[in-house]
Amino acid sequence: MTKESTRKGEQFNIRISAVAKEQIAANAKLLGISQARYIEQLSLNGCNVIEIRNDSFVECVKKAEAHLNQMGNNLNQMARAINLGKIDLVEKNIGLINNAKKSFDHLYLKLAEHEEKITLNKQP
Repeated sequence: MTKESTRKGEQFNIRISAVAKEQIAANAKLLGISQARYIEQLSLNGCNVIEIRNDSFVECVKKAEAHLNQMGNNLNQMARAINLGKIDLVEKNIGLINNAKKSFDHLYLKLAEHEEKITLNKQP
């Protein structure tokens, strides 16, 4: 048997951007397969997107959005007071700013708590 007859498949040379080449290499490495196999799998099977839904996370984000809207309204009122020269109103509401910071910190912790990592499994 000659070397030519033992080759698997055909060679296919293309030009792509450096960024695309790096992404292909990174994705193939992540999946633990060769770049050729990665490209072949994409071409034959297409790209499958898997959506992971976490209902408690969605609910947490909805509540956080409502709180952020309320804080945004309050901050806009404070900015308006500053622009009108009513500094004393801002000083009276400094607690509101501190509460906003606490809310942002709490929101960050909740989002981090619900974060999920997706592990890509090696293709056969």
